[in-house]
Amino acid sequence: MNGRWVGVLLLLGLATCASAQQGEPVRYKAAVVALTDDATLRMEFERTLVAKARAHNYDAVGSYELVPNVAELNDRRFADTLAASGVRAVLMVRPAAIGAGSSLDAVRNEVSPQMLANMRAFAGEVSSSGGDDLIAVVHLAIYTLAPNSKPELISSGAVWLDEPVADRTQGISRLQDLILGNVDGVRPAIRQRLGLPPLN
Repeated sequence: MNGRWVGVLLLLGLATCASAQQGEPVRYKAAVVALTDDATLRMEFERTLVAKARAHNYDAVGSYELVPNVAELNDRRFADTLAASGVRAVLMVRPAAIGAGSSLDAVRNEVSPQMLANMRAFAGEVSSSGGDDLIAVVHLAIYTLAPNSKPELISSGAVWLDEPVADRTQGISRLQDLILGNVDGVRPAIRQRLGLPPLN
């Protein structure tokens, strides 16, 4: 997991349709945005995550196709542009700790004490390290997005790698799978918040 992976911002729309008044389906678009100073890494991360998101029935597109300049992603107008384009859910993904010795303490200031305790308890059940001496920890925060409104937090948590990986590519792929698994878990709450019917 070495390299200049500065961070990742992932925007996911909800691909399953709601019915419009005239019977036409409404689709919420998705944009995947990887914040990194490495243009090649950004494109590859977005491309592979978009492919996985589509396999989970999300309507996703890589931000490198929409906003080539990484510097523009931190501009407040960027979120407004996404909202105006129909993006309604935002998943922020930020590497909190990378490398041997990483710990869930890396997200202590990003989640509630109860969430941290829950993650530690879960890590104690599934990870031999119990949440310490991890390979990587990634903070996740899911928001809903609407035009002319501030993003509204739906969920905040973390995913982590607790087993060695062969290389950065394998590590990123495993993290992407964990990220999408968490998004899928929160999907009913996101749909409810957006006024969409439950998935069949």
